[in-house]
Amino acid sequence: MSINLLDMLKDQVTGSLAKQASGFLGESEENVTSGLGSIFPALLGSVINKTTEPSGAGGLMDMIGGLDTNMIGDIGGLFGGGASSVNGLLNSGGGIVESLLGNKLGGVSEMISKVSGLKSGSSSSLLKMAAPFLMGLIGKQIKGKGLSFLTDLLMGQKDHVQAALPSGMGSLLGFSDMAKNITGAISGATGAAGDALSGAADTAKGAAGAITGAAGDAARKTTAAATDAANTGLGWIKWALPFLVIAALAYWGINAGWFGGSAKGALSDVTETVGDVAEATGDAATDVTGAIGDVANRGIDATADFAKSAFATIDEAAKSALDKVSFTANSAGSQMMDFIKGGLKGDGRVIFNNLTFASSSAQITGDSATEIDNLAAILKAYPNVKINIAGYTDSQGDATKNKALSEARAMAIKGRLMGQDIVGTRISTQGFGAENPIASNDTEEGRAQNRRIEVTIAK
Repeated sequence: MSINLLDMLKDQVTGSLAKQASGFLGESEENVTSGLGSIFPALLGSVINKTTEPSGAGGLMDMIGGLDTNMIGDIGGLFGGGASSVNGLLNSGGGIVESLLGNKLGGVSEMISKVSGLKSGSSSSLLKMAAPFLMGLIGKQIKGKGLSFLTDLLMGQKDHVQAALPSGMGSLLGFSDMAKNITGAISGATGAAGDALSGAADTAKGAAGAITGAAGDAARKTTAAATDAANTGLGWIKWALPFLVIAALAYWGINAGWFGGSAKGALSDVTETVGDVAEATGDAATDVTGAIGDVANRGIDATADFAKSAFATIDEAAKSALDKVSFTANSAGSQMMDFIKGGLKGDGRVIFNNLTFASSSAQITGDSATEIDNLAAILKAYPNVKINIAGYTDSQGDATKNKALSEARAMAIKGRLMGQDIVGTRISTQGFGAENPIASNDTEEGRAQNRRIEVTIAK
């Protein structure tokens, strides 16, 4: 692909952002410019790597969809809005950076400081400032296009990223196998999709066959009965009135003695055939219902078996540390431990009840991150367990922004878990916005319940 996102960032963002950020950070414009020269390729490479994760590309699409891409052309106005405006930028970028870099954030920030001469705190802040502009630029390029275009666009940046990274940064971020990882992810996704479609096709084919067979039997019996009726003197009736009227007249006529015995016998045959058809239809419905029940039961059994397999492997040292953790009642960690101790019954879904974020932000507040750290302790003890983190909001505000916010919050939790040495490939994230409410959005209490983060055991 001919587009070079790093060149576009240099032309459209770097100069203006360096000028504005230098004053805010108390750093020289030259050092800030140098820092951005390392920051943008580091972040872009991390975006590329994110597409190798489950739901990674979809998560990027959701996040990008909630950004204001017009901010790229109004950097001066953004910083001119004062501290609150810049803090909003930092909050937005904080969730993105945590998701992209995770536990590598400290190392990346330190390396940027060494390369550019920026103070450590300035490097960290500049990373957060730069992230929304990178995602906004990507958003402008993929607007109106699909997921495959995003993947193609990012694949085309690999060489540009590797050429622009400062020495040692690629190794720190694990970019050496970038192309191989992405190709593998695309191949895996394609294979999974193919398997799913094939399975669905086979299921549909089986159901269609059952329905077709039942319908064919019914049709053949009905046709035979109608033919018998026509041969015994009732043939003229089928041309006179609709079927239900014929049946009514025939019934009354026979009971009144209007027709002979042969007609009564024919009607009896029709009645018997209708009963046979009804019985055959009932049998078919029973068979289909039974098949569906078997499939559902197999799914439940498979889920239970999978959970048992995932929790079968235990890191004894981490388990010993876990046994010393005191969980707050009804916290996510407490719920997960109840699931484990209860024999892994159910779907393993837990909800963070003590986790809080800054308003309209993915910034985790106060001591609430302890709940995430406790979940990390469980994941360390059971190293084969993978989870999916799903973010939700209430129904107030813009739906697109709500979905992006819910995804950013899920990704911020992932970043915190990765900071606790949980491998990123064990964690997938999704943002659903106001979808799937668990309470009414008409009351503040209900809206508070709908603003939640759910964690489920994933395959």
